[in-house]
Amino acid sequence: MQSFDVVVIGGGPGGMTAAMTLNQLGKTVAIIQAENDHFGGVCLNRGCMPTKSLLKAATAYRYARQGDKYGLSLSAEKVDLQRIRSVVDSDLETLKGMIRGMMGQVQIDVFRGFGSFQSEHEILISKVDGTSQVIRGEQIIISTGSETVELPFAPFDGQYILSSDQMLKNTEIPEKLLIIGGGAIGCEFATLYHTFGSEVSVVEALDSLLPREDKEAGKALQDAFEAQNITVKTGTMVEQLTVQNDQVIVKYQGIETPEIVNKVLIGVGRKPNIDTLNLNAAGVQVEKGAVSVNSTMQTSVSHIYALGDVTGGVMLAHAAEMAGQLLAKNMVQGTHVSLEEIAVPRVAFSHPEVAGVGVSHESEGIRSFTISPVPNGRSVVDKVTPAFVKLFVEEQNSVVAGAIIVGEAATEMIHELTLAVQNRLTLSQIGGTVHAHPTHSANVSTAVHQMQAFRSS
Repeated sequence: MQSFDVVVIGGGPGGMTAAMTLNQLGKTVAIIQAENDHFGGVCLNRGCMPTKSLLKAATAYRYARQGDKYGLSLSAEKVDLQRIRSVVDSDLETLKGMIRGMMGQVQIDVFRGFGSFQSEHEILISKVDGTSQVIRGEQIIISTGSETVELPFAPFDGQYILSSDQMLKNTEIPEKLLIIGGGAIGCEFATLYHTFGSEVSVVEALDSLLPREDKEAGKALQDAFEAQNITVKTGTMVEQLTVQNDQVIVKYQGIETPEIVNKVLIGVGRKPNIDTLNLNAAGVQVEKGAVSVNSTMQTSVSHIYALGDVTGGVMLAHAAEMAGQLLAKNMVQGTHVSLEEIAVPRVAFSHPEVAGVGVSHESEGIRSFTISPVPNGRSVVDKVTPAFVKLFVEEQNSVVAGAIIVGEAATEMIHELTLAVQNRLTLSQIGGTVHAHPTHSANVSTAVHQMQAFRSS
């Protein structure tokens, strides 16, 4: 039996980063990755990167259709989604090649198959062809990611009722698309398919889009969607989906008349991927469907750790990647640095973009301030709605506790405020920083100065 200092189960952003960092710090490392998947996990293969490639195509198409605004005569023919898919595949191959290059620079043993525990130190690797082998790890990291949540009354069929994974493989633009779930996934696909020509409706059971974020920001996004003729139904529950005659009949709770659409995307969230790990064999505790960990990612078994989506926390690739770096250094150097989830930026690449960080609501000692979206030089020449910016500040000392932005380039603008939350910067420190002109980030500076004026009045 082969034995390693550390065995990593799962080659997503967190597991891969932890494995490479551990090897660079002198550990012998093995990583177990599914045979039918490439390194990079959901993010590269079925999440962040393919959706961003598609959304970039949508942005280019939107600019072409709106050429008159810029004094240009441009034509935008009907979208060929199959052709766009080939570009997406090319982008993914480039990224996969980059990962192969990085993996080639470290000494990591790669095992293909599904890993599951046989004991506290032994991992069984099962392959598709029925063969298996067992390896041993003095320490073990679980980083198996997450999977899409299926509605109990509407199982995925891949044709009419689809998960986000399945929707990425879709090559036809439906006339009518219903998206169940108004989180980041649902809003990104709403932007994508509306831009490409579908009649899109987004249904959210709670009372605002991006329900985990500030409600005022959710309303700003809803207003922007409705201005684009994307239908938004908040506080609405889907009760039944019935496929009939190549269509889906949608029955809403409390609404007598059903809706008929061509496809339904289920985007109600993700859940930790732990069902095949046989965690009981190692004594690893599970809580609310996720691997239970302490602040430094240690499970109930001292030499077994878990990071990323599988722990049920912030399910974002950049959070997992940072967690992988921190965990590897903790394991080797004996430090106890934890991931500060409050300082992890949360982003949605919809149109307009949304990005938040830190706290998302007022509480004792925390007050908020929203600036009216006032045009600045960049928004005027870009011909976009100026950004909505809302700040959350500690009342006693003006330390920035959180922020949310809705607007063009919000996913880039958020990093200044992430730095502020991470390092407890004050309004004065941000306000005293020169912001380049003309930029969308000037709205952050404007928000800070307006909040300072409001607090001193």
